[in-house]
Amino acid sequence: MEISNKFKNISKAFVAAVTISVALSACSKRDDSKPIAAAVLSVVNASPTVKEFDFIIGGQRWSADAFKYGTKFDYVAFYPGLARIGITERGKTTYLLTKDQVYQSDKYYTTFLIDTGANRAFLTVVDRLDSPATSTKAKVRFLNLSPDAAPLILSVKGETTDLFVNKAYKESTAFAAVEPGDNVAFEIKDNATKAVLATIPGSKLEKGQLYTIYAKGYKGKLDADPLKFGANIYMAK
Repeated sequence: MEISNKFKNISKAFVAAVTISVALSACSKRDDSKPIAAAVLSVVNASPTVKEFDFIIGGQRWSADAFKYGTKFDYVAFYPGLARIGITERGKTTYLLTKDQVYQSDKYYTTFLIDTGANRAFLTVVDRLDSPATSTKAKVRFLNLSPDAAPLILSVKGETTDLFVNKAYKESTAFAAVEPGDNVAFEIKDNATKAVLATIPGSKLEKGQLYTIYAKGYKGKLDADPLKFGANIYMAK
């Protein structure tokens, strides 16, 4: 992917700032004006709290929308290099968390906000989006982002073989092939007891598409609590 003028919600001020750092590091190597291959980023709030945040990158707010629990901001292309990411309380300027993150050319990333309080952190994974349009399968990956969960299993409901097993907190998987269908449900189980902890209701899985499922929330919360253990699923876009 090459950089274009379609930067969606990320401010061009941020793009310009990152461009300067890229140009300084690359000036001795580049003697032409070929476009720079973009880095591409999505962000997800998996931090189980009712607080609302703004996600900041390069000193600029990512979106006018609140970065609240369960929110996902879709992929945006930007100049690669070192970028400072952070969160503030909604509408405020004091950082609650920052991290200097390197995003490389021609790679896709998802940065997750995880945990709460003093344990709040960013977890960045590389997204290997290599499913061809001609594929007859859907692809699914799994992350355990529940702060108090033991290692977990992800299964397609009704299948005898588990899709992923023994995934500890903060652990992520590669994408695995799954049969597409109009009503595919998933179960998350405790790796030790095999008890079903959460069910993701049946939804359409399309061939050639890539899906991420992440466990979220606290096992210790009551069923009526919005921060209770559960899971989200989304398609890469």
